[in-house]
Amino acid sequence: MSKYLLSIISEQALPTLHFIKQFGEPDSFFLFVSTVEMEENNATQHIMQALKLPIRQCKTIIIDANDAAQAKDNLMKAKLPIVGKYLVNLTGGNKLMSQMVFQHLQSYDSAMYYAPIQSDRYQQLYPEIISIPKDPEIKISLVQYLHSYGYEITGDMPYYKGTPKPTSLFKKVIDAGGAANVPEIKRSISPDYKENDKGYLSGDWFEFYCYQFFKRIFCLSESQIGCSVGLKKIGSSTINEHDNEFDLMFIFQNDLYVFECKVYSSKNYNKEKYQIPMYKLASLTHQFGLKCKKFLAVLAELPESPENLTQLEQLRSNLGIDKLISIEDFKNYIDRDILVSKESSKLNFKEKLELLQMKFNQ
Repeated sequence: MSKYLLSIISEQALPTLHFIKQFGEPDSFFLFVSTVEMEENNATQHIMQALKLPIRQCKTIIIDANDAAQAKDNLMKAKLPIVGKYLVNLTGGNKLMSQMVFQHLQSYDSAMYYAPIQSDRYQQLYPEIISIPKDPEIKISLVQYLHSYGYEITGDMPYYKGTPKPTSLFKKVIDAGGAANVPEIKRSISPDYKENDKGYLSGDWFEFYCYQFFKRIFCLSESQIGCSVGLKKIGSSTINEHDNEFDLMFIFQNDLYVFECKVYSSKNYNKEKYQIPMYKLASLTHQFGLKCKKFLAVLAELPESPENLTQLEQLRSNLGIDKLISIEDFKNYIDRDILVSKESSKLNFKEKLELLQMKFNQ
């Protein structure tokens, strides 16, 4: 019996990616219910390309997201095969789209699922209500994630292993009490320094350190992480190699994490020094889905002024940035807890102690 996976296309591509990866099989057929607006942005094509789905096994049905009669008519005109098992993902689209798909597929041999954006399980709504855990073994690569949202990675994502190594420079910064006290870094930020490694020594090395650091503590494969990630809109006609570049990006538990990594060699920076990369993070990541997590990692102490700290915290919250990671966080981290803000941390003292013991045992 043929197996059909039907997904409703929306601006959130991640639920469709996960659904197909969990329930799809090599001989499955993939149906997509979409709108004219979504297809003008090639939304379905991006998902098909990201997952390398065979074109001959895919079909897109266009309906009007705000017209029930037209949606019903177009679903009827699609003439879906009567014989076959239909697995329907109702998570995407608006309420009218999911209602019309639900009504239409009830007359087929179908099972219909819904998964809230933060849920670790699917709720089967029809023919009976049951709960199905999301498969924790499913891994979405960085390339797959970005491609499904309409972006391609341009060029290489280098990991530099020069001299001094990133780990060596990081240790020097910690031991010296700040980047300004490390001779190599202090020398590189001088206007008179013209060597080829100027960019590396003055700050690029910290991106590579963060790459190594987060790859290790999150146990990531190379397909899930990249530094100096250049992105370009798929189909863009611009002559530039990339439209935007991000210091660090990685996928953990199928969520996207995006970082700006900065080395500040002075304690005298005002709050504007932190605000600029925060605005960049907020403005350039809104197109990566609702669950995209954003962080500013700064190898320096945060401003000492209580007023400046309060304003930065308010801006962080308003822009949807998850955390400002300072040099103190890197010095005192307990594994993955480094990305958890003090306000939202759910770990009690016993749990933190266990994580700390695990770290030292390793």
